[in-house]
Amino acid sequence: MNWNWDHLRFFLSLADAGSLSRAAKILGVSHTTVLRRVRAIESELETHLFDHTSTGHKLTPAGQSLYEEVKKMKLAMDNIARQIGGVDQLIEGPVVITTTDTLGHHFLPPVICDLCEQYPELDITLRISNQMSDMPNREADIALRTCVSPPPQLIGRKVGTIHFTACASADYASRHQLDGFPESTADHRFIVLDSGFTETPFFHWLDEQREETTSTVIANGLLTAYRLCAAGAGITVLPTYLVDSDPSLQALEGQSEIASNDLWLLSHVDLRDTARIRLVKRFLYDALQGVFGSVN
Repeated sequence: MNWNWDHLRFFLSLADAGSLSRAAKILGVSHTTVLRRVRAIESELETHLFDHTSTGHKLTPAGQSLYEEVKKMKLAMDNIARQIGGVDQLIEGPVVITTTDTLGHHFLPPVICDLCEQYPELDITLRISNQMSDMPNREADIALRTCVSPPPQLIGRKVGTIHFTACASADYASRHQLDGFPESTADHRFIVLDSGFTETPFFHWLDEQREETTSTVIANGLLTAYRLCAAGAGITVLPTYLVDSDPSLQALEGQSEIASNDLWLLSHVDLRDTARIRLVKRFLYDALQGVFGSVN
C-alpha cells in the first residue's frame, strides 16, 4: 500500500474536531478538501472511517483503531522533532569554518583559540580555501569571504571592508628605484596571481603591470604573494592589514588603495536556526567587526 501520509493529518483533524467545518478552519482549507482527503484514506484502506451524524462526524470502530495508531505515530514524530531540535540548540558539536589563506593565517587563530576556551564542547575545523565553491558544496558551515554580494543560497552579515594596496619590501626598494613608479613599471618585477583570482578587484591592476614588464613571479594565493613580497621578490598587491602589520613592507607612494572589497560572514540558509552556528557566527563577527569597521 502506497500511503500518502499527509492525508493522515486531515484524518486526525477531523477526528479531533468532530466536524468538517471545524477541521477545515483549523487546517486553513475548505471543508471539501478535508472530505476529499479523508475519502482518499478510506479508499486506500477500503473501509469506512467516519459516520456522519446530526452532531458531526464520529469515528467508526475501524476509524477509532486507526486514530489510536496514528496518534501514537504523531507523538513519536513530535518527540523525534523535539530531540533533534534540542540537539541543534546545544552549543556543542562540529563547526567547519572556511576562509582565505591570509585571513586564516593572520586573524582567525587567536579568535578560534578564544572560542574553544569559552565553548570547549565545540569541534572546530578551519579549512583554508580561496574559492567560494566549498560553501554551495556543503563542505563548510561558515565562510569568511570577500565578495560584492553573497550567493543567493547563503545568508550572512557584512563584517566590513578590506582595502588593498600596492607594496614592496624595504629590501626590494633598496635594490630598485621606486621613486619613478608607476612610470618606471617596465623596470620592475611583479608578483602576480594566477587565473584563480580573476574575480578579485585588484587582479586587473596586476595584469596591466604584467603587460608592461618582462619579469614576473606567479603565485596561486595571497599568502604566497605576501611571503614572496616580504622576501624581496617584487611588487604586488596585498590587503592593507598585512602591509601595516609587517615593518618589512611599504606601500608604494600614490598607490595606497588599488581596490577594496566587502568582507562577509556567511552560512547556509538551512542552518539559520542551529544554535552552535549562530553562536560561532556572532563570536567571529564581534571579534572581526571592530578591525574592519563594518557599516552594516
